[in-house]
Amino acid sequence: MSNITTNTRIRQLCFGQPQDSLTIEQVPLNSLEEDKIRVKIEATNINPSDLLSIHGVGQYRHSHQPPRVPGFEAVGQIIVSNHAEFTVGQRVVVATNGTWQKYIDVSPDNLFIIPPHLDNGYACQLYINALTAWVLTTEIAQLKQEDVLIINAGSSAIGKIFAQLSSSLGFTLIVVTSKPENYPYDSNHVIDAKVDLLTQIQQLNLPSPNIAFDAIGGKEGTELIHTIGENGRYINYGTLSLEFYQPHFFEYAKNLNIEFSTFFLRYWENAVGKDIRRKKFSMMLDHFITNGIQLDVDRCIPLEQIQDAIKLIESNSTNLHGKIILLPM
Repeated sequence: MSNITTNTRIRQLCFGQPQDSLTIEQVPLNSLEEDKIRVKIEATNINPSDLLSIHGVGQYRHSHQPPRVPGFEAVGQIIVSNHAEFTVGQRVVVATNGTWQKYIDVSPDNLFIIPPHLDNGYACQLYINALTAWVLTTEIAQLKQEDVLIINAGSSAIGKIFAQLSSSLGFTLIVVTSKPENYPYDSNHVIDAKVDLLTQIQQLNLPSPNIAFDAIGGKEGTELIHTIGENGRYINYGTLSLEFYQPHFFEYAKNLNIEFSTFFLRYWENAVGKDIRRKKFSMMLDHFITNGIQLDVDRCIPLEQIQDAIKLIESNSTNLHGKIILLPM
């Protein structure tokens, strides 16, 4: 049994600016409940959803009420286990709320055993973006070699995963990004988000997309659907713009018989159950390791420097080349 008695964690006291709403605190560790496993967090990251939940934007104002510990994914090592399936010393991905702390007590349903050799910065990114990209491409859209997928937010973390999966799974990808000159992959078609999308596709003689993944919504999402031909598919999986589609969006979809749907990982998990989620995670991890799928890290910062980390992400002058990883010290 572990003799550790104190935990360090980030506490969100209210919605608002991080400098006003977040504090660092030392708290006693309670006795481990019978149905939980205690994990020492080795690394956790900062996702857009983390910042939205801190600011209290949209659905996050209702589903993640403070006071709370932020963070939705991490990697760590089991230090106490009450379950035969998990043993002390195993490395696990932690897929649950509250990962911005040094120790976390977790239900076994929210743990995924991983190989000991995986880098912390890589492993702590294997849940939200990675599993979303994997399920969208292989389960929801079931993309095949003849499919032409177009995505926006192409230079985002999940956009880079789609790019690599296009090579390993064999579908064609058209990437929409606001900085095409900085796009890192040569194997995909790249167009500029600041210029009319359909015009670029036609001028560059690119294949016509039959399916779109939209991470933005609003004006950008509305423009994206105009690149899809008749009987195509359009899947929204994010609302980075925090705006609704423009009024003619659904009229266009109806006129061209475009199938519109939404995908959110949490709702998918609730629908399919924990066993299917674990199976899909295992399949994803095998594919990622076999095919060398990269998950970029910009830098690692101590957990206690959370304010500096968020300032870097929210600064318009900072050009990050991957996730900022938080390390509990």
